[in-house]
Amino acid sequence: MDASATSPESLTSATDTAMDLAAAAHSATDTSGNTPARPEPRAGSATLAVLTLCAFTLGTGEIMIAGLLPDIAADAGVSLSTAGLLVSVFAATVVVGGPVLALTTSAVGRVRLLVTLFALFVTGTAMSALTSSFPLIAGGRVAAALAHSALMPLFFGLAADAVPPQRRGTAVARVSLGFSLATIVGLPLGTAIGHWFSWRLTFWAVALLALAAAGPVVALGRKPYEPTRDGAEAQAGGGTEVGGGKRAGRLAELRVLGERRVRAVIAVTALSAAGAFTAYTYITPLLTDTTGFSASATTVLLLLFGIGGTVGNLVSGRLADRSVMAAVCAGVAALAAALPLLGATATVKPLAVVFLFLFGAAYYGVIPAVNTRLMNVAPARARNFALTVQSSAFNLGIALGGWLGGEVIASGVSMRWVPVAGGLVTVCALALALAESRARTSA
Repeated sequence: MDASATSPESLTSATDTAMDLAAAAHSATDTSGNTPARPEPRAGSATLAVLTLCAFTLGTGEIMIAGLLPDIAADAGVSLSTAGLLVSVFAATVVVGGPVLALTTSAVGRVRLLVTLFALFVTGTAMSALTSSFPLIAGGRVAAALAHSALMPLFFGLAADAVPPQRRGTAVARVSLGFSLATIVGLPLGTAIGHWFSWRLTFWAVALLALAAAGPVVALGRKPYEPTRDGAEAQAGGGTEVGGGKRAGRLAELRVLGERRVRAVIAVTALSAAGAFTAYTYITPLLTDTTGFSASATTVLLLLFGIGGTVGNLVSGRLADRSVMAAVCAGVAALAAALPLLGATATVKPLAVVFLFLFGAAYYGVIPAVNTRLMNVAPARARNFALTVQSSAFNLGIALGGWLGGEVIASGVSMRWVPVAGGLVTVCALALALAESRARTSA
């Protein structure tokens, strides 16, 4: 996404502190020695509010399908299990399509890319709403997923560029907050609209919301400031192509995966997601069959989980402003503790509620921390690609967690062991995060 006059490889041995100082120094002066316009606090707050809305819209667009599957299945004339493939299609598109799209669009100007991706998301969502043909509905979901996979890294980048380097953690957390709100507000509201009126109206509402948000976001994309570590001020409409052309630019982006710190944070992301979704995939039967809550009470408890996520997200962002690795380690450690404690107390309702809340807070606390860490260690020209790879790793972790939880249940043990198994996976993420923190300290 960002142009560079300095090779990313020359920065590999630099410490994180030095990189942050370089970013701060570069944001103070541009390549011509002039002082660029810095985002004012109010402007930064407005930017983050717009990006939070965008993340909420895309997050709702992704998860709304969960509450609408029976209606879509009936309308399309397919079984519920077949309709469920819409979830898998969306996730698979994000996993595979995100990095491919990031590489193939690396030389496209940011404004043009934003316009194209918003148009693709709106068109795909509208296409699904206009038809009763299951293949066409699935095709619309693929288009929306492709746009989703490329837009989110752009949103994180815009948020990071809108604030001083020392507030990057809070900025990233504000974008991630949109996903928490999608779980708390977007999913139940979209489900209610689908049940009261039509599932198509829910799709139309998301499409119109995305269309309304597109204008302000494209305007943000035109802003001239975008601090980078690579020694060049990216232009608002510029791409990443330099000297060696598109091929050299893509190879440089691919080389980011060879950096230890980038691989480490991506691995922590995947393992944390796997641990969390080992438990979360089966959280409803755990709460109903083991803890003894009714179906209606479980709905309220899942809302509580989302509220916990909102709290954890905001706290993690504040902590990341002070120390990113401390935020990563604290979030993963809290997740590694909350999951087995949830399993251990699953038969005691008050304690189960407490640890369910802490589970949500810890899980959503990890997300802004690992995203901020990745943006700090990835060279600026490869930031967009690195974030899409991380998103793919996150979705692979979700798939792995769902599979592992199913295997635990199939073994015949109590449901209480499902979150315990997730906790063991998260311990692996914690060990890796602590090792990375020690490596950073000794560097």
